[in-house]
Amino acid sequence: MGATISTSEANKSGMSGLKLKLERNITFLGPLATLFLLVALFAILAPGTFLSSGNIVNVLSQVSVLAILAAGLTFVLLLGQMDLSVAAVAVLAGMVSAVIYSGMPMSLPFLGDIYFGAGNQWIAVLIAAIVAILMGLLSGVLTARFGIPSFIGTLGVLEMARGLAFYWSDGQNVYDIMPLSTTLGESFIGPIPVIVLVAAATLLVGHIVLTWTRFGRYVYMCGANPKAAQLSGVPVRRVTIAVFVISGLLAGFGGLVLMGRVGSAQATSGDNLLLPAIAAVVLGGTSLFGGVGSMKHTAVGLLLYGVLNNGLDQLDMNIYLKPFARGAFLLAAIALNIAALRIASRAQTRGDIGNIHDETNALINEPIPHTTAPMPESNTNEMESR
Repeated sequence: MGATISTSEANKSGMSGLKLKLERNITFLGPLATLFLLVALFAILAPGTFLSSGNIVNVLSQVSVLAILAAGLTFVLLLGQMDLSVAAVAVLAGMVSAVIYSGMPMSLPFLGDIYFGAGNQWIAVLIAAIVAILMGLLSGVLTARFGIPSFIGTLGVLEMARGLAFYWSDGQNVYDIMPLSTTLGESFIGPIPVIVLVAAATLLVGHIVLTWTRFGRYVYMCGANPKAAQLSGVPVRRVTIAVFVISGLLAGFGGLVLMGRVGSAQATSGDNLLLPAIAAVVLGGTSLFGGVGSMKHTAVGLLLYGVLNNGLDQLDMNIYLKPFARGAFLLAAIALNIAALRIASRAQTRGDIGNIHDETNALINEPIPHTTAPMPESNTNEMESR
């Protein structure tokens, strides 16, 4: 009888533990389940075309530039901040590299027209990277040092970057782009586009940084509770600035890849990148409030966005209704995201209470050792003398 009760209790405890684990991971498992359902739906509605190898490669290629920008945004959102400048910085970096590589002059205040090494793509890449880093640094300093809300600060940086892209190109497209950008944007390794491999590598490196480094732990700590992180000795301001610099640098890299994919540097090429990049991160389950999410979440969100967009194309949906459908899906995803965060928070609380309960029971049930303390030597000698 006792064995039966013990087995029943063990099974109940195991089921309870599994449920708790599922609830804790619902912010990742929910979007993953949605992805599978969406793939199944479009596979049924568009049989023979949606799951073809060519279409799968097409979906991955379509979200590759977004993946690079979304990787940087993941760092920012995990911190509980927002970076609205990523698309504009991407365009600016691409334009700077194209202008320098083609030998066009760059006009700078008080310095006039400056010519860099025409035809040298590495000088062009270096200067484009510096420009992207400076833009990210500006966003970080405005947020961390001056206390300007990141939404407002990065909106200002967005306008600055967009203005510089138009100014240095004189509003014209630049078609003389670097071979490096062409390779990244158009080449294949076997059946796989290089751009897909570059996007996957970017997400993998971001995952390693967030998961296995001290800086990654600091990002999660600052996003979950910045005051507690500061009291724990975490340099919150420096972490914030570093995160925006990472976002700017990745945006610049994404701009170089985008230029190769488009075939030219265009000041308007990033107009439709910002909202999809943010949407991809949010669709994956990364919290807008910080502290919850990962590169795995972002990867799932990117696939969700790509599958949704491509699936609507497969169904020949009216071009004007597609944005409406995407917006409705995004709103539903945000609502589910908030609900999932609440469930995960309750599960975490229950798990903590359960751990405390188990530790308390262990202390209560622990047998108290009965030992006889030796009599102090001074007292023993005194009794013998008596």
